[in-house]
This record gives sequence, structure tokens and C-alpha cells, in this order.
Amino acid sequence: MSRSPGEIIVRPVITEKSSTLQYEGTNAALRARHADKERSARPKYTFEVSADATKVEIRKAVEKMFEVKVASVRTMNCRGKDRRVGRSVGRRPHWKKAIVEVAEGELIDVFEGV
Repeated sequence: MSRSPGEIIVRPVITEKSSTLQYEGTNAALRARHADKERSARPKYTFEVSADATKVEIRKAVEKMFEVKVASVRTMNCRGKDRRVGRSVGRRPHWKKAIVEVAEGELIDVFEGV
């Protein structure tokens, strides 16, 4: 079963923490701080992905959509929060988050200037 990249990647997640991860690999000061480690700092991008997507599918979808080389993919299942409006209680849907680390020197242009 082959799905299109648009079915696997739902949307980018833009938060303060994901912005910090994104620019960690591009900032010269942070690169110098990570220079003593065995691997250099690389930018990481966060996406909301389909709940049944695998790491391999996410890697291929990002490489195809943004034409970059993916170094690693980390995933986590995020639980939906309980929401209350007056007396009625509901629940936001559960969703899956993927943190994609791209190869050294690669950038995803969609996130630049956000």
C-alpha cells in the first residue's frame, strides 16, 4: 500500500520549542557548543503525521516533499486533552508527532521566516 506524502504528513507543528530545534543546527554559536560531541547539531523539523504512519513512510514522504536527505525520524503518540465547555466534557483527538532530523547542511524552505 503506497500512500502519497500529503496523506502521511498532515501539517507542520510550529511552536516555540520546535522553532528552537529547527535553528539548533543552523546557529554558529550552538554548532560550536556541540563541536565536542561525536555528532554535530543538525536542524530538526516537527510534523503532525498520520496516526498509522511508520518511521520509514515518514522518512520517504519528507524526502519526496521537500527534496532533502533525512538523517533520523523520531515519533511519539500525543494524547488528546480533555476539554470542557460548560457542563459538557469532550476530548480533543489523539495525534502522532514526528521529529525529523535532516542531514548536515540541508534545510526545509517552508519553515524559513516563520
